[in-house]
Amino acid sequence: MRSLLRRAVSFYWGQGIADDVPALTYYLVLSLAPVALGLATLQALLLRDTQSALSVVDGINRFLPEAVHGDIRHLVLGTRDNSPQLLAIAILTMLWTSSGAIGVIERCESRILACERHDVVTGRLRNMALGLAIALMVIAAIASAPVIGDVADALHVRRNVPGWLLVVANTLGSVVLFALLYHWAPRARPNWRASLVGALPAGIAIQAVPTIVGLYVGTGAGLAAVRLFLMLAVILFGLYVIALVMLVGAGIAVTYERGRMRARARERAGAAAPAVGPRRRTVA
Repeated sequence: MRSLLRRAVSFYWGQGIADDVPALTYYLVLSLAPVALGLATLQALLLRDTQSALSVVDGINRFLPEAVHGDIRHLVLGTRDNSPQLLAIAILTMLWTSSGAIGVIERCESRILACERHDVVTGRLRNMALGLAIALMVIAAIASAPVIGDVADALHVRRNVPGWLLVVANTLGSVVLFALLYHWAPRARPNWRASLVGALPAGIAIQAVPTIVGLYVGTGAGLAAVRLFLMLAVILFGLYVIALVMLVGAGIAVTYERGRMRARARERAGAAAPAVGPRRRTVA
């Protein structure tokens, strides 16, 4: 038990993951509204479907208190009526702020892997491109949801689908997104198996964050005098938990990759070592 505790402390504290969690939380706070606007803008340009915008709203509101759900809904739906210039600014702002969060993950992975990082310009552009790819995948998932629902209604199987199956589907989608992020963020990319190993706990935990936040809200729901401060605390707490599980997942992925690289190095060293046999005695 002590050995396991020491390894956990060494993993979280010794490798600097604990220092990166506040930085990632900061970027998640900054990117909360830009990501909402950017996703709404992308779906408005690509899908032109109000129901998809509402899906974006529901996905964001899962991590926010009920008191701000109406404001987020108005913010996202109102984005569709803005001018093309404002829509372009919304997308660029989303990519810029989200690239900062991806940069924290990349820095954490690169440090543990002891690999070189990209230069400032290349790294920022890569992180923005990665953020755009993830956003497009989210938009594609949102677009496919109504189609799947229509097929389920046509086949009369919607009522027969258990709720846990939807949770599993959402978790698998989160795992895939995290695996893509962990694989492509650093310069020395972990292999897909390592990325999936790290993405598995992160994808599971990200589905549990709304429940944790709900329990946190319930502890002080009746304190009207501190409701505003409680709301801010809930938002920060939820984003802190998200940052924590994202970086722990990244640490697991690159630690798994380092173990695999050491195993391969030992195999190559063993194969390259000359075979040593018994010396023959020579008779004069």
